[in-house]
Amino acid sequence: MKYAVIDISSSSISLTAADDKGGEPFFRARESLTLLHYMDGHALSQRGIEKLIEAVLAMQEKCRSVGVDMLYLISTAALRAVLNSEEVHEEIFSATGIPLNFIDGETEAYCDYVANRAYGEAEGGAVLLDVGGASTEICDLNMEDREGLCCLDFGILTLRKKFVEKIQPGEEEAENIRKFLKKRFKKAGLPKKGVYDTVVLAGATNLALYAVYAEYTKTHTVGERVMDLKKFRKLTEHLLSGAGRAKLILDVAPDKLYAVGLAAVVAEALCKRFGAEKIVVSNKGVKEGYLELVRSGSFRGAYYDFSQEAGAKGRSVPQAAVSRPSAPTGKEQTVEAKKEGATPAADAAAQPAKRRGRPAKTKEEGAAPAAQPAANAAAQPAKRRGRPAKAKAESATPAADAAAQPAKRRGRPPKAKAPEQNGDGEENV
Repeated sequence: MKYAVIDISSSSISLTAADDKGGEPFFRARESLTLLHYMDGHALSQRGIEKLIEAVLAMQEKCRSVGVDMLYLISTAALRAVLNSEEVHEEIFSATGIPLNFIDGETEAYCDYVANRAYGEAEGGAVLLDVGGASTEICDLNMEDREGLCCLDFGILTLRKKFVEKIQPGEEEAENIRKFLKKRFKKAGLPKKGVYDTVVLAGATNLALYAVYAEYTKTHTVGERVMDLKKFRKLTEHLLSGAGRAKLILDVAPDKLYAVGLAAVVAEALCKRFGAEKIVVSNKGVKEGYLELVRSGSFRGAYYDFSQEAGAKGRSVPQAAVSRPSAPTGKEQTVEAKKEGATPAADAAAQPAKRRGRPAKTKEEGAAPAAQPAANAAAQPAKRRGRPAKAKAESATPAADAAAQPAKRRGRPPKAKAPEQNGDGEENV
């Protein structure tokens, strides 16, 4: 059995696929899609919904090409705060047949923890940081299960909107961000120095940050992704005021041009609070944790079953749409009917056939059941187009009418003839 998870984030849509043997993912894919560019106030615009559907369909086809059996579609804070999230859900489900699972902040942090708990075996303690577009997850990797999870309601897009005027944050803006982070970390009750020696960075933005770090420091990227703390601080300074900082990002992570500098400021602030001595970057995040939980049976989410595809036209039928809209569509009702044992033929027999156009007129209650269309036609006078005919006299017949009325002649009346005269000048009688 092969499983796949598609994750809709604030700046991309990504895919991870793995089999049920518990090994590493055998397929990954990512496509840039910044939903912020398609917002209409606090709602996702129709164009944004269309772009999202296109991206989901592309990922669905990739899953089909690698033989995935069960596909899960998840969304974190990217759609949690969108006002029309249910409309987005309905349109995605209608176009693709894939139900959408909304992940709350605590579950998002737990998925991060599950994907990266192996780092908790490191000496000195380890803490995970995942900076997303609209939320930030911090997880104590040494704690058991759901203990030590923290989800903060701000992310890269939030910080950018609140503090950054141009494309990249400047030194003064970075200082304001650090003050903000210090207050939020204190409010969340995060520990200070002496608890964690290692900070594990997870998520797509932190992976982009590492790519920029490797380019800046000429680091070999094969194997474990580790950032030297002193070199990382120099990189952060460069991203805030250095010449060519935009080009450095564009060369290795162009889709994260707006995010890398902010991610560096957040990571540096957290390392400073914890007094960490080592920074490790993980390539596993929320979707990898979710995938591990569903294939182990710990989670039950709504999924798309490729074995239920209709075949010829490639249309899809979901196996279990747990996160459906409140008003199910016709496709969803069909799925529920199949679960209860109903057949399409029985459904068709139970429902009256639909007729297009205007509804038929109601017959009179006293009409005989055997009345034929001919009898109805005889009972009703034939309709005549044009002006109504003039009323005829009751006793007059067509012949009498013709005799009684002189024939009408069109045009001007004829001129009266002069009286004929004979040769004698007298009128002829």
